[in-house]
Amino acid sequence: MRNRYKYRTAYVELNGTHEICALAPCNDKEVFTYKNVDFYPHAIIPTLTKVLNMNYDRVIVDFGIININTLKEFMRCDVKLSVCTHSKWNTGTLSDTLNFFESNKITNSKGPKLLFNLVEKEKTIPNHNIKYQTAGFPYLEDPFLINSSLFGTLDKISERN
Repeated sequence: MRNRYKYRTAYVELNGTHEICALAPCNDKEVFTYKNVDFYPHAIIPTLTKVLNMNYDRVIVDFGIININTLKEFMRCDVKLSVCTHSKWNTGTLSDTLNFFESNKITNSKGPKLLFNLVEKEKTIPNHNIKYQTAGFPYLEDPFLINSSLFGTLDKISERN
């Protein structure tokens, strides 16, 4: 998406998993650039505040598993996506996520879009009486290699709430 629109983009990993370091050696670096996107691994809230004041066109924040400590920042986002699973071996995760949103009185109008990775054979989104917008997205081995057939899907997913 970044290359299609030429947006100046930052990705802030605010979750402690450091998975983004798999793209490039990041060790103790505050920022590294990959495919014209600035990545901020090992981020904390002051890092996010700094990045938000750096005039990026787009800032993507990876909150990891949403919790009460990150909910306030999550709810400030223009586009709120919650990546969910509906794997048969992990059904509790979706229920936990939905219960978390409901217990914190997050309504559909202010809530996230639930994004499901469509790797199951059915390639459908489960019906669990979900009150939030949902979207499916195919599994991408390399999320930096997105072909033009997915641009419309990405545009729809990234519409502001």
